[in-house]
Amino acid sequence: MKCPSCRTRELVVIEMKVASEKIALRTCSPCDLRYWEGLDGQLPLDSVLALVSKR
Repeated sequence: MKCPSCRTRELVVIEMKVASEKIALRTCSPCDLRYWEGLDGQLPLDSVLALVSKR
């Protein structure tokens, strides 16, 4: 997978299951981009926080 910002392949991916949903934090060291993804694509931070609060 490539970084959507700088197109490098140096992404760190941390996958987890929160409130029965699989989500992943993706980070790019070269351009310092961080974003969350779910099954339907990118998730805004407030959506991730809402999932965590359901626990």
